[in-house]
Amino acid sequence: MEEENPTAPNEDINEVVEKRKALIKVVFLKVGEIDTLKEFFVADVFIQIRWREPTLDILTEGGRMKQVLTGALRTLTQNNLEIPKQKNKKIQFESYWDPKIIFQNVLSESKHSEWKLLKHNDDGEAFIVQKHRLKATFSENLELALFPFDIQDLTLIISTERSEAEIELEEDMEEISSVQIDSFAKEQEWTLHECVSITPKVTTKAYTNPGYKNPGVVVGCFAGRRAGFFIWNVMLIMTLISSLSLATFSVDRALPQNRLQLSFTLVLTGVAFKFVANQSIPKISYLTHLDRYILGSMIFLYLICMWHAFVTLIGDKATSKEADKDAFIVFASCFVCLQILFIVSVVISGYQRYSSVKKIERQYQEKANRRINKENPSMKKTRKVRSMNV
Repeated sequence: MEEENPTAPNEDINEVVEKRKALIKVVFLKVGEIDTLKEFFVADVFIQIRWREPTLDILTEGGRMKQVLTGALRTLTQNNLEIPKQKNKKIQFESYWDPKIIFQNVLSESKHSEWKLLKHNDDGEAFIVQKHRLKATFSENLELALFPFDIQDLTLIISTERSEAEIELEEDMEEISSVQIDSFAKEQEWTLHECVSITPKVTTKAYTNPGYKNPGVVVGCFAGRRAGFFIWNVMLIMTLISSLSLATFSVDRALPQNRLQLSFTLVLTGVAFKFVANQSIPKISYLTHLDRYILGSMIFLYLICMWHAFVTLIGDKATSKEADKDAFIVFASCFVCLQILFIVSVVISGYQRYSSVKKIERQYQEKANRRINKENPSMKKTRKVRSMNV
C-alpha cells in the first residue's frame, strides 16, 4: 500500500502547479436493491472522466497540420472517433498526468474494470478518457422524515487524491450523464426518476493539513418510494383499530372494566404495529410520517382509556350519561380531524420534496435538449432525452 507523507500537502500548496479540469460523465446502468434498514443500495455504474492532454494534440505535429486545414482529418474525427487500437497501444498512459480518482462511498465491489483511451475532437485537441465500470454496494444516508412517502437520493461520491489547486472536477456538458430506468430491479417498490444531478463537494482528510482540500462531486439519481404497501397494510389497519375504540362507548357505563379491557386490547395491538414499523426503518432520532401516525393513534386510544376510567367518578347517572355522550361526539370529531390534518401535512411536505426533484428533472431535460439541438441545429421539436449508450 502506498504511504502518504503527512508533510506533502504543505509542500504541494506552496508549489505552483498547473490546474487541470476533469470532466465527469456517469451512467447508472442498473440500480438494484435499495435497503432502507441498512442504508445502502446496489448499482452498476459507468463512470467516464476525460481531461485535456496538450502534448498529444494533433495540431502540434507539422505533418498533420495540412490534413487539418484541408479537412481530411476533420472528416476522420468529426464523430469524435477513437484513435486506432494499434496507436493506442503505443501510448503509455502511465507516463501522463492522471486525476487519481477515488470513489468514497463504496462499501464493497463485486466488479470493477478500468481502461483508458485517447480521443481527439474536430480541432485535433487530445483528450485522455478514463472509463470505469463499477458494480458495487454504496452507502447512503437516507432522509426518512417523509417515510413512507419519501424520495431518496442515490448518490455516488467521486473525489480525487489531488488538491483543489491541481484539479477541478466538473460535469461533462458535451456528454450528458443519465440513468437507465428500464433495467431498474425494484420497480415494484420504488419509482426511478429519469434525471441525474451533479453537485460539487470539497473534502479534507483528518490526517492532513486543513488547508489541503480535495475537490469532488456528488452524482445522484432519485428514487421515490411506492407507499402502497405501508398504506394498506399498516396505516389502514391502524385507522380501523383506532376507529374501533369509539365502539367501546356502546358498553354500559356500569361496566367500566369491560370498556377498559377492550381499550387496552386495542392499545396493545397498536404497540404491535409500532414494532412492525420499526423493522422497516433504521434507528433514527426523529419521527417519520408513519411514526407520527401510529403514535397519534396510540395517544387517541390512551385518551379514550383515560375517559373510561374518569367517567366512573361522576356520581350522578344523568350527568354521567350526558358527559359520556358529549365525550363520544368530541372523540369522533377529533378522530376525523386528525385524519384530515395528517393527510394535509403529508401532501404539503411531500409536495415540497416532489417539486424540488421535478425542478432538477426539468433542468436536466433542458440541458439535454440544448445538447441535442447543438448536435442537430435543424431540429425544431424538443424531444425527451433517453438513456445514452455507454
